[in-house]
Formats: sequence, C-alpha cells, structure tokens
Amino acid sequence: MKLDPLKILLSPAAIALIIVSASILAVLVYESLNTWIQDGIGFLLRLEWSPSEETYGTYGMLAPFLGSLVTAVIAMTVAGALSTALAVFVNEYAPKRFNNFISLALFSMAALPTIVYGMWGLSVFAPAVRQSGLASLCAMGSPTGYSVFTAGVVVGLMIAPFSAAMVLEAYRAVPFTYVEALHSLGAKGFERAGVILGLIKGSIIASALLSFGRAIGETTIVAMTVGNVINLPLCPFQPAHTITSLIASQFGNAYLYPGLQSRLLAGALVMVIGSSVSTSLGMWLARVTARRLKGESL
Repeated sequence: MKLDPLKILLSPAAIALIIVSASILAVLVYESLNTWIQDGIGFLLRLEWSPSEETYGTYGMLAPFLGSLVTAVIAMTVAGALSTALAVFVNEYAPKRFNNFISLALFSMAALPTIVYGMWGLSVFAPAVRQSGLASLCAMGSPTGYSVFTAGVVVGLMIAPFSAAMVLEAYRAVPFTYVEALHSLGAKGFERAGVILGLIKGSIIASALLSFGRAIGETTIVAMTVGNVINLPLCPFQPAHTITSLIASQFGNAYLYPGLQSRLLAGALVMVIGSSVSTSLGMWLARVTARRLKGESL
C-alpha cells in the first residue's frame, strides 16, 4: 500500500481539529451538567429571570432563546434576499467587466471584523430605525432603535457575502445547455432568472440554513445592537436579549450567582447544537442539489 505524503502531512491538522472540537463540546456538557440534571430542557421553557447571590436563583432562558431564533430568522431572510438578488443581477444584467469589482466587494465585506458591523449598526442603522418611528408599532418599542430587528438586519448584512458566494456559485454552475435553451426560446433576463432560480432552489435553501447556523451564534453585533433586555420578542422593534448576548454580558460575573454559570453554558451548548444541525443540513442539501443539477436534463 502506497502512502500519500500529503495525506500524512495533513492528517495531524485534521485530528487536532477534531480533538479541539470534541474538547469544547465536552467542557460545555460537563460544566452545564448541573442544569441538565436539575431542570432538563425545562430551563429553556421558563420565562422568569430572578438572579440571587445568596441561593440558587431562577434563570429562565425562554426569552433569550426566542430572541436568538427571531434574530437569526431576520438575518437569514435579509441575507437570502440580498444574495438571490445579487446572483440575478450579476448573471443577467450587470456588465461582465463589473464581475471582478463585485467579487472584490464581497471579499472585502466578508473580511470586515464583526465589530465594524456592530459600530455601523450603533452609529447609523439604529438611529435610522429610531427616527423612522417603527418602534411605535410595538407596545414596548425601543426608543433607542436598539432592537431584535436592528440586530437581525445588521447580522444579515454581515453574513450576506457568504450567502451570496454560495448562491452565485450555484447560479453559475447551471449547465450552459440550460441557459442556451432559454435563450433560444427568447426568454428575457427575469424569465431566465425565474427558471434558473427554480433549478437551484435547493442551493438557496442550503444557503439559508448555513446563514441561520452562522447568525444564531453571532455575539458581537447582537450584543451591541439588540438592546440587552430580558423581554419576550413579541415585536421585532423592541429590545431583547439573545443567548449569545446574554452570555457576553453576564458570564464575567456569573460566578457571583449560584447556578447562573451552569445555565449560561447550557444555553451555549444549545446554540452549538442548533448551529451544527442547521449547518450540517445546509451542507448536505447543497451537495444533493449539486449532484442533481449535474444529472438533470432540461
């Protein structure tokens, strides 16, 4: 049996990555074990948040959990809409000489630190939301503009370049015979786009799942723009907390409150599992769609 030198060289890196991932998961499970033994999944269904430095307080994670879901769904929607629109524009309407410029812009946006998006959200988008009067649509609307909606939109803008790259690649991967057939039938840009988007809908859904997995774990942007209040996110224009923003704001002092650190780590474990499941489903669906496209005939 002939050994592949490159395989031997890269194997330690792969093994190290698996070990690190497993150790992180093990630490989260071990440190949150007290929560799972005492409450099980019930801590995610409890609303009351009552810290105590003397005895075990009540740390219901329902509000932050729903805040995470709503924020991630808004971000996924924003990223999906932008990436699909960009794919259609680039492939059907934009002059070819602009492709390199658009690719450079996407790479530049993807390379920006999340703190930059958070600062933009604080200084530009949150004031715009405040001045728009959208908060008046909620009984507990945010007077500052910091809200679930603000956090979701800014996170959506942050993950849009990654989502767009995937949708663009899927759009361009459609066999030329399909595009040629559409041209021969006299299909216009929007008509071609409708057909091609139908062919790659699996990749679009996969992109949405990957975006959801990325958005649900975002911390910096959300902590800066969501408002950081324990509220049920009944309206997107009110301030709230997500599990990640709650961990960011509370973990440093959690040791002062019996039981809080375990609850926060249990919440982190839930986020890791949710993100992993969403990402895995997205990757699987993307592979299935790619194989289907290669074997289809128009």
